[in-house]
Amino acid sequence: MKPILSPKELADAIGVSESSLKRWADSGKVRVSRTAGGHRRIHIAEAVRFIRETGSPVVRPDILGLPDMGAIQADLSRGDTPEEMLFNYLSVGDAPRARGLIMSLYLSGDGVAAIADGPIRNAMRRLGELWEHDPAGIFIEHRATDMCIEAVRQLRLAIAMNDAGPIAVGGAPPGDTYALPSLLAATVLAAEGFRAFNLGPQTPLDALAAAAEQQRVLLVWVSMTYVPSPVELERGISDLAARLGARGVKLAVGGQKHATLTLPRADNVFVGHSLAELAAFARGLLAARPADNGKPPAQ
Repeated sequence: MKPILSPKELADAIGVSESSLKRWADSGKVRVSRTAGGHRRIHIAEAVRFIRETGSPVVRPDILGLPDMGAIQADLSRGDTPEEMLFNYLSVGDAPRARGLIMSLYLSGDGVAAIADGPIRNAMRRLGELWEHDPAGIFIEHRATDMCIEAVRQLRLAIAMNDAGPIAVGGAPPGDTYALPSLLAATVLAAEGFRAFNLGPQTPLDALAAAAEQQRVLLVWVSMTYVPSPVELERGISDLAARLGARGVKLAVGGQKHATLTLPRADNVFVGHSLAELAAFARGLLAARPADNGKPPAQ
């Protein structure tokens, strides 16, 4: 996506006049920055926020760096579900349409958690089942995973970083090589107003504890999709929860395999079954912060 837009570019993208866009900018409806020469410029995340909040149609997606939405809208108008569409796009390796669909859903008002729990999760589950029926299933699933990662990264670029938001850090534990689930968790938290830093797959739990001890972290997450040693991971999660709890830091655990583990029952531990639950938990943490005068956890 194009990182910075002029008022004319955003106006053309949503099919309005440049004068209207400048008027909205001057009234504060669209936040702009100024170049050294005094020209208005609009960050892509602000453009996306404005489109979502006003329900503006994107008539020139190419200006935003998105593929032609015509084919995507045609599939939707036929009654195809987003899950079916994403599954089809990923199956044939159509990365532009996969990215376009995910961004189209977000621009139309769907939340990141809803997109992740719905179309992405269901399409990837179906693609994973191809292993059992198609010799090319591994190739198709790995290619689809790569396309989804790129689509989610693009989506995250469209979400404004809240520079004043609390810090969250997380990743997948040692032995877990899956990158997409933790990336989705980070994107959900960013959409809720956190400064979310994803350390990715195979992250030592000690590294997460150290980050919480060295930074003003409010939340740590662990996403578990593959667990080679359940007993070792259970012990590691318990130790991590204790270290975080001593500093007033919350721990959120979830993922495809979390239900197979015995996880600690501690006041600072949240166990989520979906990214929608993680989003709700994150909103609760943010809502509770004013009671503490917005102060970060004790260090």
